Amino acid sequence: MKKYSLPRSAIISSLIIFVLSGLFFLQFRISNMRVASDSGYMYLDPLEVIPITLLGSFRGVLVDFLWIRGIARHEEKKYYELLAINNLIAKLQPHFPAVWIFQAWNMSYNIAYEWESPENKWRWIKAGLSFAEKGASKNPTSGDLLFEISYLYFHKFDSRSFRYADYYRERLKEETGKDNYEQALYWAKKSLNYNSKFRKRIVIERIVCHILWRACLQAEEDGKMKEAWEYAIKSVKEWEAYLEKHPDDPEGIARSFLEKINEKRLQLEQKV
Repeated sequence: MKKYSLPRSAIISSLIIFVLSGLFFLQFRISNMRVASDSGYMYLDPLEVIPITLLGSFRGVLVDFLWIRGIARHEEKKYYELLAINNLIAKLQPHFPAVWIFQAWNMSYNIAYEWESPENKWRWIKAGLSFAEKGASKNPTSGDLLFEISYLYFHKFDSRSFRYADYYRERLKEETGKDNYEQALYWAKKSLNYNSKFRKRIVIERIVCHILWRACLQAEEDGKMKEAWEYAIKSVKEWEAYLEKHPDDPEGIARSFLEKINEKRLQLEQKV
């Protein structure tokens, strides 16, 4: 008995129709996800939306597996493999700010600490900052993530805390044209526009004041007296605004700081 079979052209045509239908459905889903007003997918690239759409409920299982792999790679000190895993986790959980915060701090602090040379330390600090800022582009209303970026720029470049902080500041300026204190101010003030789960608003307001004070002292140390004087003026204004909002000053430090900074401002004014 002769077997009946479809012509090859019919099979190919059916496959093409099937594939095109699938692509049309996927594009339809991506478009809906990206334009929805209550969805964060509008901040994602198409290549990031595709795996989220296709994986569906299996995404959580894969993320758990990647976290376990990441911990193992960290313990094995296979940091470049860990970086690749971090990027995958971030693609699968782009709207989970804790992912971006944890991995950025892990790179900027834990991994950077493992290296001896300031060059290698800086490479991981820069990677952590870049990672966090990419996360902010996906989560522009996360007060916590925005604040953590500010604190990285403030704390990691503080010469009182880190031996190579001066080197980090120079490299940041050379490679990006950025000033760490200006970046710290930018992200801290931006974080005040949104709710934060881990930091009280009053704490962030005090941090803004401290950033300006440290910027003043650093500029003075670098011999930039006019810049130091300008930072002192800004710091005084911030502390005054802080006291106007919080006259009780729960920490009890604002007035003493204000006296100290005003004294420094007068000293710098004479030098300028």
